[in-house]
Amino acid sequence: MDDLDELWRALDRVAAAPELLVACDFDGVLAPDLGDPDDARAEQLSSESLNILLALAHTTVAVVSRRDPDDVAQLMRLSGTKGGLRHVMPQDVGTLRADADAMVRISVDEGPRHLREGDVAVTVMNEDGSTTTASGYLVVDTESVSEVLEELARLRRGI
Repeated sequence: MDDLDELWRALDRVAAAPELLVACDFDGVLAPDLGDPDDARAEQLSSESLNILLALAHTTVAVVSRRDPDDVAQLMRLSGTKGGLRHVMPQDVGTLRADADAMVRISVDEGPRHLREGDVAVTVMNEDGSTTTASGYLVVDTESVSEVLEELARLRRGI
């Protein structure tokens, strides 16, 4: 895993991409694992950051989840821009990337999938301290994911 300073530099780079796909797992990444899936709600800061990203041109935002898309939209606490949010099953992330014609993808999940050179992966540490991957940037919890998304939204909006 790379250090946090390198992650911020990588966000600088991807924020300037002509086309950007931000794909985030819901459970355990945008929403903390509280034991009961029915109690899962996205972190407020993550939802706010995704709202900003949804409103930006040449930026596609997707939540990766096996949950029903309507349920995910409700649990995301998104504003009126939620109509632009894409929902994708884990096995369909690669297809979404092709459909979005994304030059760079930032993947925020529990194990980066379908990454290409130049992509950025952010992996959330599991509760037991392990990770499902040895690539990307390690963050410790959903609050850290929120900070990453907030920084990406700030950088992307400033371009």
